[in-house]
Amino acid sequence: MCLYRKTSLHERTVLRRAFSKWDVFEYFKDKLIYVRTNSVGRKQIFFLPSEIIVTDKQPLYAGLLIGELGKQFSPSIQMSQIIAKEGKNFPSIKVNSKGETMVVYGRDVFVDSIIERNTHRENEMVIILNQRNEAIGIGRTRNKSNHIANKGKIAVTTIADIGQYLREEDLDV
Repeated sequence: MCLYRKTSLHERTVLRRAFSKWDVFEYFKDKLIYVRTNSVGRKQIFFLPSEIIVTDKQPLYAGLLIGELGKQFSPSIQMSQIIAKEGKNFPSIKVNSKGETMVVYGRDVFVDSIIERNTHRENEMVIILNQRNEAIGIGRTRNKSNHIANKGKIAVTTIADIGQYLREEDLDV
């Protein structure tokens, strides 16, 4: 059974568009990207440091999970950290220290916590950055930026955050 495979032409097209949107097209231009379909049929996208030999004996896990591919590409929290480090102009919001704490605990971002934004569309996926420009989460905007003026209102719904791993570990104990 072949766990990892190279991307198809259609998958490469969707990924290139996503990499361009997130401003990391040049970073991933010469990188090895593989697809692995998980147990529930979702296509997981992996960045691998070296090519996998397609044989019957493949590793169960290899590389860095950078997201999932459906009709569109959904970045993982690891991918958001690459975007924050390598990208220059991508959809994002920057939060203050109180907002950072809330995001790390899985809470949504309030208007009061946003100190900078690079997004103008409603329902747009954004990278949530702390004051040091480190990616701490991925979210989706609730309203257009010119409507985000009401203090005490939620501006961004948190989809994934860096605290998820620790909260999941806590459940295993």
